[in-house]
Amino acid sequence: MKIDRVTGWAGLFITALFMSCQDNNNSQPTGFDVAASTGAEDAGTQSATLKLNKAASSDVTVTFALKGTAALNGDYTLLTPSPLTVKAGASTAQIDFKIIDDSVIEATDKKITFEITGVQGQTLDTNSDRLTYTYTITDNDKIPTDGMQVDLTWNLGEGVDIDSANLDMYLVYNVVVENNQVTSLDVNQDVYSEKTSGFESFVIGSAVKDTEYYVAAVYKDGSVAVPFTFGFSTTANGSSQSAGSFTSSDAGSALFYGPIQKSGNTFSRLAAPQLVKYKLNAKVLNGL
Repeated sequence: MKIDRVTGWAGLFITALFMSCQDNNNSQPTGFDVAASTGAEDAGTQSATLKLNKAASSDVTVTFALKGTAALNGDYTLLTPSPLTVKAGASTAQIDFKIIDDSVIEATDKKITFEITGVQGQTLDTNSDRLTYTYTITDNDKIPTDGMQVDLTWNLGEGVDIDSANLDMYLVYNVVVENNQVTSLDVNQDVYSEKTSGFESFVIGSAVKDTEYYVAAVYKDGSVAVPFTFGFSTTANGSSQSAGSFTSSDAGSALFYGPIQKSGNTFSRLAAPQLVKYKLNAKVLNGL
């Protein structure tokens, strides 16, 4: 049997159903236009592009979460905060972020993941594979040919600003401890790192005074627990790491790594390496 023509209300219904199916087949759920991309540490400002399933008839609000191994304000800065508003009439929007081109020698590439957690003004398909976008940062830093580079990095959790804790790093010697508190020390005035934002890093060059040193991570300000990593890199020995941590009540304390005996471009440990925590008295802390 062959139907050549359909008329009346039945014909209108079939036509409307056909058009509706076409619309559904051509539409995509709200999400990112691509799933992933990669860039070098010096790539600068990048964007994650959001696409709505149709142009917004009124403002659409999109909330997103930050995940991944990259540290906020350590490896990247977020230029577009959540929630993001897509203006009426638009069908796309961008989440802008900037890669921090620092001198830290990374053990592995870092990843930033943006995950859509909610949409107001359109329906969010929670089964969509377009709800996340991951950007991989490839490190561009090289081990210095002279001396030893020391890096201090920390991560407070996915999407948590590392500047919630203010850590600085110093090359120190003649450390005096009394009653489990550091009462005096000397700081090498040519080798220290006191950044107001981000990770800390310095190079102990061959011309730096030869003596026995400690590398000190100082918890200047904050009230959060801080797991951190020292990175040590030389052309002769490559890179190695040593992990430590501060508790949420450790502000005003320092963790000392060493002793390290420096002689020209050679760095050696005369004893097993130690990572010891001491409170700094007010005079020492204020002198840093």
